[in-house]
Amino acid sequence: MTHAQNAQQFRINPLTESFGAEILGLDLAKPISDATFAAIQEAFQKYHVICFRDQVMDEKAHLDFTLRWGELEVFPEEDKTTTANTFYNVANTSREGEHLSEDDPRVLFQKVNARWHTDSSYRYVPSFASVMYSTEILPDEARGGETEFSNMLAAYDALSDADKRRFEPLHMVHYYEFGRRLYPALPPITPFERDAVPPVSHPLVRVHPDRDNQRSLFFTVNAGNEISGMSLEEGQGLHRWLDEYASKPEFMYSHRWCENDLVMWDNRVLLHRATHYDMAKYRRAFRRTTVAGNGPAFGPFSLIPAAVTSK
Repeated sequence: MTHAQNAQQFRINPLTESFGAEILGLDLAKPISDATFAAIQEAFQKYHVICFRDQVMDEKAHLDFTLRWGELEVFPEEDKTTTANTFYNVANTSREGEHLSEDDPRVLFQKVNARWHTDSSYRYVPSFASVMYSTEILPDEARGGETEFSNMLAAYDALSDADKRRFEPLHMVHYYEFGRRLYPALPPITPFERDAVPPVSHPLVRVHPDRDNQRSLFFTVNAGNEISGMSLEEGQGLHRWLDEYASKPEFMYSHRWCENDLVMWDNRVLLHRATHYDMAKYRRAFRRTTVAGNGPAFGPFSLIPAAVTSK
């Protein structure tokens, strides 16, 4: 008989004073009791990014764990997925294991992700969370290759009252095709991609009903640079300021990947980016699943349904 692991079998170590934690003593490839999963959910809500160390997980175990959190997103990019369209190949290697050149479009796309972003912000219903597993990591002597996270709850709280008032009515335009502006060598998006993810507008200040309507900043640097409610020049100037503001050390946690790490982060309240490394010299590969959101991003002037606020 297989017994589910219980909540007393693992421990949680905070990674910074404000957010991030590692969870030790759990084997996610084995059944997890409801009590243990509830404890993980509580930790995720509190710390925003959680790292499960020493996980040996095949795709089925990875998928099963992700499905505990909700419905999965299907990725629109057929050439960047792994064996299924629910797995995203975050790598400078192909699905077959070939080390790709730096000018390969799949590698250029990884460079797009080296800018602050939140996964799937270009969707009308942005994602809830991402779950990423390390399959090939950089050697200890290699520089770079970390995943940096920036806490947008803390970033909003640190704003001046004047900036909070100024940002309150603004929206940002998010669109999947923006990466082609950053790297024109990327191939044009396909008709399927254009239909699947048309441009959307999200509030710059996001309200979180599940956190007593706490607010965060909600923007991205890899899927747009235009702020609706401002002139193009003013909006792009504010966007540059937000990019620099998110990089303040007091908002950040930098994750140096270890072998068999499974890292899960909350796309509703965090930005993330990959740091530069020598792509020609080193291989770096992960597989990622993404948990779909359950509704649009709410802003200060949104009419939030009672069903959402009561959760």
